[in-house]
Amino acid sequence: MTLKDFILSRVQIFFVLVTLILFGSAVYGEIFLPEQELHYYHLFSPIIISGACILPTCVTYFKKEPTPEQYMIRQIIELILIELVVMFLVSPPPKYSGNETKFYVSIGIMVGIIYCIIEVLSLYKKYRQAIELTEQLKILQTAE
Repeated sequence: MTLKDFILSRVQIFFVLVTLILFGSAVYGEIFLPEQELHYYHLFSPIIISGACILPTCVTYFKKEPTPEQYMIRQIIELILIELVVMFLVSPPPKYSGNETKFYVSIGIMVGIIYCIIEVLSLYKKYRQAIELTEQLKILQTAE
């Protein structure tokens, strides 16, 4: 993967993350904090969190294809770093004073779910690219 392709994929992941974090925040707020109101400046938090979460994904940049073991280890490191970034950036609302553990566990689960969705979408994109390349190779082989 070239550096340009890697940066382009990080930009795509950023926008998917913003969307999923907004959705996750809305669901979380509706379930746990339905009486709380949001102000316009709260809409910047998904952008900030997404930007901060993209930074740890730089550990998965490979100039050449990794082995499956290397890939899995780097993905685990990436998930741990992303969880740490989110836990550092997000603080519990006043409602959770004295019961922050429940808040952080639910946020951790939400981050894990979003991470899994991103990975599934990324793998599907790679799968579609592989199918397109295979079809192009078949066309080239039959043309010769």
